[in-house]
Amino acid sequence: MENPSLRVLPSNIEIEAALLGCLLNDGKLYGDIEGFGLLPEDFSQERHAAVFRVIKAIFESQRTPDTLTVIDEFSKIPNPPEPSFVFDLAKNAPIYSEETLQQYCSIILEKSLNRSLIGVCSNAIDTSYGQKIDFDELLDNTTNELINLGNRKHANSVQPFRILMEDLLERIHQQETTGSSLLGISSGYPKLDAMCSGLKPGDMVIVAGRPGMGKTGFAINIALAIAKQHLNVLFFSLEMPAQQIVNRFVSIECSVNSKSLLNAKFDADEYSRLWGNFDAVAKLPIFIDESSSLTIPELRSKAKKLDAELRKTPNPKRETPNKLDCIFIDYLQLMDSNVFKEDKVRQVEYNSKNIKKLAKDLGIPIIAMAQLNRKIEERRGGKVEFSSNKPMLSDLKDSGSIEQDADMVMFIHREDAYKKKEEDKNNEAEIFVEKNRHGPTGSIKFRFVPHYMKFLQLDPAAENYEQ
Repeated sequence: MENPSLRVLPSNIEIEAALLGCLLNDGKLYGDIEGFGLLPEDFSQERHAAVFRVIKAIFESQRTPDTLTVIDEFSKIPNPPEPSFVFDLAKNAPIYSEETLQQYCSIILEKSLNRSLIGVCSNAIDTSYGQKIDFDELLDNTTNELINLGNRKHANSVQPFRILMEDLLERIHQQETTGSSLLGISSGYPKLDAMCSGLKPGDMVIVAGRPGMGKTGFAINIALAIAKQHLNVLFFSLEMPAQQIVNRFVSIECSVNSKSLLNAKFDADEYSRLWGNFDAVAKLPIFIDESSSLTIPELRSKAKKLDAELRKTPNPKRETPNKLDCIFIDYLQLMDSNVFKEDKVRQVEYNSKNIKKLAKDLGIPIIAMAQLNRKIEERRGGKVEFSSNKPMLSDLKDSGSIEQDADMVMFIHREDAYKKKEEDKNNEAEIFVEKNRHGPTGSIKFRFVPHYMKFLQLDPAAENYEQ
């Protein structure tokens, strides 16, 4: 076994010297490697870091760095490298090409990230031994540092327009072949799909409403539709235990009264529907997490772990490789954070921004439920028209960041929720799409079946939507 005391931090001094020598001989080359985001601290030797720091500063001041300008700048700082060291770097520089310069930058960055990773892990180990901070806070801090390292690794996201055009042509060809107008996953509701072209990779979708409107039920209806397409769904339930969520799924899919499931007392038709569909429902690729104190690092870790496990397990029912396809969060304002603990608004802002980042990172849609504040009830003020109770983007509770970060915001509203007499209820629900980066806004009417928490589109054959 390797002796830890003999370990040497990762570095490649020769590559560092070669890159610096090339830059000293042709200062304009810095513009070619600037996109790699190299920092002075990425160099393992302090002398190398000092040379790179000055080259970077000279270039950013719109001058051309070379050996003489670098040495001149060294005269202005304490304890600079010797001029002979700078001349030697330039003298020993290898013959280079654009490809070799990129390789030098990649190697230097890779070594630096490994050194940083060692530092993060070492600090976590030392802190764990000391036990001076709460474990969750340590875990959150360490995870954020690791995420930042990962972001640096993939920071060079510039893509040639030609490659993007090829991707566009491939997507158009695929849509023409399949005859589908969807760019993402079908929600199970044709009119909603017509508005947004499906739930697209990288999208953050908000389903918001006041308590009792059926946010969770509507989300479960969509989750079931996605799972029946042989796509993997991860459902985070922060409000209800996993078994209660399972009851909701079964009630909706099997058309069994939720109270019957709780009491285990069914009429003949319910009994037949339950056991006739039980095996099919049990095989749906749905994964439920009932963590009541979910944080962004935990969300990211659990999602990536499940995704990795799914990729190792081929699914013959899928035409594409097996992976995690969609995440549901019920609901956003219940998420915890070790950041901004005393400020709920900033905490929600932090979580909202990072959910959007995670959706983009994983390349899947994330559908998050959100609460609305009481302004809707305050606006009612006696007899008002149905449209007067229409939720607005400003009704989103705790944060305006949700509206800003989301690609799509839809509000669920049931006027029946405000009616006390059963005979006055018409079992209608309306979805207001108030923000849609990929298309128009508008409203869609649904028939709500309260015993099963089902949302049925009133005109499922329609291709258009009410504007």
